[in-house]
Amino acid sequence: MPRPFPLTTPATPPRRLAPLLRPVPALAVLLALFAGTAPAAEASGFLVPVEASRAVRGGWSIDRYEVDAVVRGPHARVTVQQVFRNLTAATLEADYIFPLPRGAMVSSITLFEGSKGLEGRLLRDTDALRVYEQIVRERRDPALLQYLGQNFYRVRVFPIPAGQTRKLVLKYDQTLSADSGLVELAHPLGSTRLSARPIATMILRADVQTKAPIGPIYSPTHDVAVVRKAKNHALISFESSTRGERGDFLLYWSTTSRRIGASLLTYWPKHEAQGYFLFLATPRVPTAQELVPRPKNITFVVDTSGSMAGEKIEQVRAALKQVIGALNEGDRFNVIAYHSAVQPLWERPRVGKPAARKEALAFVDRLQAEGGTNIEGALRAALRAPHPPDMPSVVMFLTDGRPTMGVQEPDKILASAKQANADGTTRVFVLGVGVDVNTVLLDRIALANKGAPAFVRPRENVELKVSGLYDKIRYPVLTDVTLTARGMQASDPLPRQLPDVFRGSEIVLAGRYGAGGPAELVLAGRDGALELEFHYSLTAARQGAGLRNDFPARVWATRRIAELLDSIRLHKQRDPELVNEIVRLSTKFGILTEYTSFLADETGVSHSAHAVNRRRAQKNIDGLAGREVGGSGWAQSANQVTRRGAARAPQAAGGYFLSTAGDRDVRRVELSGVHVVRNRTFYFRGTKIGWVDVDVPDAAKPEEVVERWTPRFFELLKTTDGDERARLAQAGPLLLRLQGRVVRIVDAK
Repeated sequence: MPRPFPLTTPATPPRRLAPLLRPVPALAVLLALFAGTAPAAEASGFLVPVEASRAVRGGWSIDRYEVDAVVRGPHARVTVQQVFRNLTAATLEADYIFPLPRGAMVSSITLFEGSKGLEGRLLRDTDALRVYEQIVRERRDPALLQYLGQNFYRVRVFPIPAGQTRKLVLKYDQTLSADSGLVELAHPLGSTRLSARPIATMILRADVQTKAPIGPIYSPTHDVAVVRKAKNHALISFESSTRGERGDFLLYWSTTSRRIGASLLTYWPKHEAQGYFLFLATPRVPTAQELVPRPKNITFVVDTSGSMAGEKIEQVRAALKQVIGALNEGDRFNVIAYHSAVQPLWERPRVGKPAARKEALAFVDRLQAEGGTNIEGALRAALRAPHPPDMPSVVMFLTDGRPTMGVQEPDKILASAKQANADGTTRVFVLGVGVDVNTVLLDRIALANKGAPAFVRPRENVELKVSGLYDKIRYPVLTDVTLTARGMQASDPLPRQLPDVFRGSEIVLAGRYGAGGPAELVLAGRDGALELEFHYSLTAARQGAGLRNDFPARVWATRRIAELLDSIRLHKQRDPELVNEIVRLSTKFGILTEYTSFLADETGVSHSAHAVNRRRAQKNIDGLAGREVGGSGWAQSANQVTRRGAARAPQAAGGYFLSTAGDRDVRRVELSGVHVVRNRTFYFRGTKIGWVDVDVPDAAKPEEVVERWTPRFFELLKTTDGDERARLAQAGPLLLRLQGRVVRIVDAK
């Protein structure tokens, strides 16, 4: 789980390395010979062994990759620490290649042997293009291609003995650009793929301070932790110690003087009639007056049926004690336990004063697991309880089973809940524990009552899940939220019903739009009895403009797939057009689900065989839907929770849960036969065909076949732009569209 980390500096001050501060010249030569769209900035360095006979990768790995960015206004000072390991039995002598980010100025490069800082040596060459092209020709590693056309530093690394490590610390300064008030910090990580092993530890940190209060902070690529130290100071961090490369790191933020800040990120491809947008809104750090908690009405509804016996009931008791102790002053609350019968603590909620809390804690201590599961009775009791109309009302509903007592038909349970919550003012957050739950029913209960479902997988800690859910809804800021977009012809917003805004939360609304230029967006909602409106004057990019990265389109597509699957799973719609659209979006964006995973099967049919793929998807949907009726359905619902709330573009193909062991357990499936390179999806079709561009049918006849590393190949490189070179930097055979032509790239014989 990501968490904030303090910024660090090397323990031993390095010696001053003035000779290292000059970049390799001939940037003009690079740009002249490799004209076209500038490639994305590359900031991660890699090793090139001095001996031409040694491959670029295979002999070394990155044990640790650490980035600290200190941002003060528009200026960023970035420190990159890399720990390289020699994996061979011989001493490794190598050059360190560092492709420069746009507008960056390197201030120091230090090599560490233990805690001692050592001077590196900058290799000055009069022709940077010749030097780098020679490296490519000698080493013949496709991954090197994406750096052609860039300025770079080249530093001789002191020899690394067999099996040992060396740390390299590089610092550079960069002026960050702002577009319509939105600031971007980018740290691409493409060259980390050259490591022979997945990076053991990757840490990314940004310490951001601005003159004006900071508004939304958003990373479309990484699940970052955000700690707002003050209204104009935030710490953003990400750490991974279990996976390898996660793709380039992007971070956005804006400044605002509003109580709720907002940003608009837009992407509109030239060839599409509509663009894609993400609207971000988040409360700023509250003032002392705003820190006063808003009272809320909350009812904890807890399953105490026989299946909860043992560790589950113990964890639930601990969680309830924690959340009851964390109630805000002025909150009203109640606890309802249910098994075969429904047992409310009180007839109506009470204010959380010490005496009421003490009584509630004693009630929790007496909870015992026994009997059946009366879901309808418990839900009706919670929703019918009176609550003040000017106070947000929330039900936290926990169950680990299916309805076995009272009303058991799902449609009747839903009708009962709708009747009990006729005014729609109470939100229901459902927590399904284990796999033996009717997940379709729980999904429908939560979504129909403006809440959200969550699911606890087998052996996951129930206490942490309950406490985490409560923390998210503890401090309401704005309820009954709506967004109106004027001037941009917005359509297909997802989610259709915006969630309530809580302190520390963020609204991420994805959608499409048909008109670029100035736009007014109006966010409206209620703060208790007070109705509020926030007006934002923002700008939507016109066709062919906007962000370089297509993540707004991929976030929207992920949520759209979830919406279509909900129509099929929850509402039993069997319109073939729904399946057609699921397959189309999955194919185009490489967002594969448990129903369309066959697209990543290298032995499967072409991604362009639309009719066949639609039939296969329909068969999978029907089969898994049938299992949900008689089985757990836990995996499908957990997958949907992730897709509905997707706030960032999926990493590569992503993955999903599948039920195992007769629906008594689940396993995680990760897909590897599809990935996205510079806004283009590629499918792997076996070692003979290789990677195939989604815009090209598998069996398409290429207009030209080019062998790698031949004169014709290097001639072709001179006509490509940065995005195309990145797509060419894939190993093995390729079938792709370059400069509007279908080209096959094959390895030289």
